Amino acid sequence: PKFMEFETAKQSVDFLIAEAGTRKQVHITFFGGETLMNFPLLKKIVDYSREEAAKRGVAIDYSLTTNATLLRPDIIEYLSENAIGVTVSMDGPKELNDQLRVFSNGKGSYDVIVPKVRELLSKHRSRPIAARVTLTNGVRDVIGIFRHLKEEIGFHEVGFAPVTTSPNRLYAIGEKGLDEVLAQFEQLAYEYRDYALRGELHGFSNVSDTLSELHQGISKSHPCGAGLGLLGVGPSGDISPCHRFVDSDDHKLGHVSEGLDRDKQQEFLKHGHIHAKYDCHTCWARPVCAGGCYHEAFVRYGDTGHANLHYCDWIRGWTDLCLRIYGEIATHNPGFLEHFEQRKAA
Repeated sequence: PKFMEFETAKQSVDFLIAEAGTRKQVHITFFGGETLMNFPLLKKIVDYSREEAAKRGVAIDYSLTTNATLLRPDIIEYLSENAIGVTVSMDGPKELNDQLRVFSNGKGSYDVIVPKVRELLSKHRSRPIAARVTLTNGVRDVIGIFRHLKEEIGFHEVGFAPVTTSPNRLYAIGEKGLDEVLAQFEQLAYEYRDYALRGELHGFSNVSDTLSELHQGISKSHPCGAGLGLLGVGPSGDISPCHRFVDSDDHKLGHVSEGLDRDKQQEFLKHGHIHAKYDCHTCWARPVCAGGCYHEAFVRYGDTGHANLHYCDWIRGWTDLCLRIYGEIATHNPGFLEHFEQRKAA
């Protein structure tokens, strides 16, 4: 229910640029709630941050996530002109999307957002537009969803993530459901391989993200950049490890007006380090996993440093699959891997 004030947003930008150190590029992601509810602030901050970054010789770019309900022609034009990356939260065809993505009156959002999304895709040409699907117990038709969003709607990339929730929720995906999802992921992954061997982009971003990490030789000490190169700032100005923890008092790492509490930051990072997760020490996939998402661990186990043990078989199966696909591409069409060098540079 809160809206961030301009002064807080300015302090966030000042904090970001000051903490950039020797980095030549920084990134701002606008996240909600629904991001476009505060579109006037977004425009002010793009202008302000661009000026401040230029003063310090730092490049800056932007992205946002939206449910697309508030997209308008003027907003689309602005996003395109300013090369702001857009990810649309959408769960596939009408019968699947409208299970959980509904308005307060219970009406589904699909019929409202599809015309807006089509206009976004036709007029926003400066950055690829991605769809982000939340998989739940009732939304597991990965292949059907991918076909609809990629081929019928026209998204450049489609990515999937299982819902983060306690296991007793009705919409939580059980072990059997995860097995079904992984089987469909495997089918799309081999389809991705076939495209890559022909030198074509496929659009299944789950594969692209994993192959990119493998190609760059990443060996993780932590699951992600939370608390390291990534921080979240909520409307209050409190700093959190990432966007999922914003304005959570238990995970506060400081305030944009005062800076990071280095002791709390180090405590968070030490607790989340792979060496502290004893269940992970015998797992061969730990360099690309490092125990899994902090927020997922907190929701499931009440502890950000707990390994996501409920996803272990999933991660090992997925990592093994992507290693095999990477090997085939590296052997038969190594030039395709230059695509991941470009992603790293971006």
